[in-house]
Amino acid sequence: MQNKKFSPKKYLKEKGRSLPIEKCFISEKYSEKGLTMCLIIKKQPGGKFTFANILVDRLCLGVKNSMANCNNTQIEIDELIEKMEQNGPCVEVSPTYLHNLVYGAIDFASELGFNPPKDFYITEYVLDPDFVDDGIDEIEMGWDGKPLYIEGPYDNSQNIFNTLNKSVGQGGYEFIALG
Repeated sequence: MQNKKFSPKKYLKEKGRSLPIEKCFISEKYSEKGLTMCLIIKKQPGGKFTFANILVDRLCLGVKNSMANCNNTQIEIDELIEKMEQNGPCVEVSPTYLHNLVYGAIDFASELGFNPPKDFYITEYVLDPDFVDDGIDEIEMGWDGKPLYIEGPYDNSQNIFNTLNKSVGQGGYEFIALG
């Protein structure tokens, strides 16, 4: 008899969308910052939890990074929330609002020529696009009607500038260098 090793990726792909949502959190005052940590927590049978943690950039790039995992204890989820709040307080939001924020940012970034990072392919299995509603259009993307690129330490800035120049032209976006 062969012992099958548990695969978190396989579990997330097969079960992630169908698990009931426990809670959704985002960074407080996200609209003032543009970069928002989003956390969706889902309850697994047996009492453990699955989560997706997504850094959303509604100003330009859509999803900057993300991660998902399963079989987490309540203590691990509490520690994750505590770690998230080290960057500022979080607020609980509806599943619809979280999905509108994430997918709205992805749509905006897509129009500019940006796709979510590779790690999002597994994280997306924890989300459910069926939660997106007309409220997606009420969330402001960009800054004063333009994309605003805030340079991150791991960004390939030249590629981002090239993409923005191609999609909206020089002068069609704003830029902030962090360094």
